[in-house]
Amino acid sequence: MALALFGKTRLAALSALLGEPGRTLHLRQIAREGNVPASAMARELDALVAAGIVQEERQANLRLFRANAANPLTAPLRDLIGAMRSAGAAAPSLQAAPTAKAPRKSRQLALSAPFDWSNPQIPDDALIAKTVASLRFEDVVRLCAHYGTDRVRAVVASSVADPLPRAILDRQLRNIEAAGISHLHERAA
Repeated sequence: MALALFGKTRLAALSALLGEPGRTLHLRQIAREGNVPASAMARELDALVAAGIVQEERQANLRLFRANAANPLTAPLRDLIGAMRSAGAAAPSLQAAPTAKAPRKSRQLALSAPFDWSNPQIPDDALIAKTVASLRFEDVVRLCAHYGTDRVRAVVASSVADPLPRAILDRQLRNIEAAGISHLHERAA
């Protein structure tokens, strides 16, 4: 019933943003929660922003979204999504997630790929090694914010032998340190 009314992508976007008032999420988080490609979610969010149901804010390269509390449709849509959840008529992405299974570390850290897909209980250093091997700056930043730059640097030193990727990662880590992102880990601890 819910899919007939909204479609999978719109339903996933509305569920993520209307489920918790005031919740702000970036595009990839919303796409992951709804198990929808980011490109499809981007088009859907653009339409919802144009309709005034969702508000967008940009922070550097991140597109952040939240429900527009001032829109008169927000409350009725929230009630409808909640009623569909209660009735069990909603899509799987709207139903409560099972609590027995902990989310993957890659998802908790909002990494760009499920680097722990083959082993949800992957040791932290192995996850760091697999993630830095991708050379994705965004992911290296997230690792440093969570684990600290010193730990990421130590794993790079022990797991990356090729000089070119090692030089790229060293430059990335210097940039992260210069930006002060490594201090996020210290404040969180």
